[in-house]
Amino acid sequence: MGSLVKLATKLEKKKQEVSKIKRKSLRELEKVKSIQRKSASGLKTIERHIESAKEQLSDVSGVLTQKLAQKESIERLITAAQEKLTRENEAKEQAEQDYEFADSPEEKQSAEYRLKAIADRIDELNEEIKQRNKTARKISAEIDDYSSSKSKISTKIQKKVHNKPALKNALMNSKK
Repeated sequence: MGSLVKLATKLEKKKQEVSKIKRKSLRELEKVKSIQRKSASGLKTIERHIESAKEQLSDVSGVLTQKLAQKESIERLITAAQEKLTRENEAKEQAEQDYEFADSPEEKQSAEYRLKAIADRIDELNEEIKQRNKTARKISAEIDDYSSSKSKISTKIQKKVHNKPALKNALMNSKK
């Protein structure tokens, strides 16, 4: 009978140990499940942030491309206006020579009229070049802003992609 009591006591202790181990395992399982939920949620949040940043990067890239095209167009217009200005200056020199060598008052009046018209066109071209240069500087500043913004967003994406590797490891371990 003594051996049965010892056996019962021994089995009771084992049962208690097994209960402790079971409770401990359940607590660990709950911890792991909690970590897994947090990790999955954290990773989803990171993925949403990355997608949002990629959309921003796409938008900024589109605007930057548009601004670069505008700048090129304005530069072409400035070059064309400068060429016209050169031609008008040559025409002005020719008109001045015609005025100097004019024999009759009618020729002088005609040359003077052409000189005034050419001077007006030169003034218009100078104003046009000035305005376009101002616009080009403004667009260049915008391009710089968009370029830096694009760079910041790209850096942000890279940081997010490489962010929280421990979170990814925890998720993988919790799944196991």
